[in-house]
Amino acid sequence: MKRLVSESDPDLDPFRFGWRYVPQVGADGRKRWVQLPLSLDDVLHPQEGDHIPENTQQERDRRYLACVLEMRLAKRPRTLVLSDCLIRWGVPGLGDHSPDVSVFDGVEDVKRGRGSFSVVKERARALLAVEVVSPDKHDKQARDNDVVTKVDEYYRAGVPLYLVVDQEREGGPRRLLGYRRGRRGYVRMRGDAQGRLRLSSLGLLVGLREGRVVCWDTETGEEIGDLLTTTEQRDAEAQARREAEAALFAAQARIRDLESQTRRKPSKKHSR
Repeated sequence: MKRLVSESDPDLDPFRFGWRYVPQVGADGRKRWVQLPLSLDDVLHPQEGDHIPENTQQERDRRYLACVLEMRLAKRPRTLVLSDCLIRWGVPGLGDHSPDVSVFDGVEDVKRGRGSFSVVKERARALLAVEVVSPDKHDKQARDNDVVTKVDEYYRAGVPLYLVVDQEREGGPRRLLGYRRGRRGYVRMRGDAQGRLRLSSLGLLVGLREGRVVCWDTETGEEIGDLLTTTEQRDAEAQARREAEAALFAAQARIRDLESQTRRKPSKKHSR
C-alpha cells in the first residue's frame, strides 16, 4: 500500500516527491489517465515512466559526474554510463532502483537506447552507483533512502562501489561518502588529505569544493572541468591562438614593409 501525504498537512505539496500517470475507468466506462503522487517508497523503487523532480544542485552534480565518466570511459567499448535510468537488478526480493549515475561493464551494445536497463538480460556487471541526496525537511526518509536503505540494497545488488553526496538538511553542508564492497557488507572508504575518494578502477579522484562535486585525474592530478567550463576554456584558448596569429602576421607584415622601404632608399656616396 502506498504511503500518501497526510491530510493533516494541507500545506505540503503531495506531488513534491514526484508523480505517475495511471489509467482509471470512470463511471461512464471511459478510460482516463490520472496523475497520482509518489511516496518515498515509490521513489526508492520507482517504475518506468515515473516523474521524480530534482533540485538544481542535484541535477548539476548528476550531469557533471555522468559527463566526466562518459569521457573517461569512452575507450572502453563495453562500458556503459547511465544517468537517472531505471535499473532492473534481477535479484529475487530486491526492487528496481534509479541511481543518479550508474556504470556497468560487459554491455554488448552501449549505443542502443534504453528506457530501463536489465542487468541479467544484458549480462552486465555493475561497477559504480552514485546518489546525490536531496533532503526533505518534512520527512527524514527522503535522506534515509540514500544513506541507509540503499547501502544495504546496492550491496545485495552486487555494486562494488557506492558513492553518496550527502546532505542532512536543505541548504546545509554537504559531504562525500564512499563505500567499497567487502565480504559481508560495504566498508567505508577513507579520503585523502583533501577528503577526496580514489576510484582507481576509473582513474578518478572525487571530492567536494564549496559544496560542488569535482573530479581529478589520478595520474596527472589535473582537475576535470564540467562541459561548460571545458567549452569556455577551449574558446578562450582558441581566441588566444587567433590573437597570437594575428599579432604574428602583423609583425611579419611590418618587417616586410621595413625591408621594402630599405631597398627603395638610394645609397649614399661618400666623396673624398
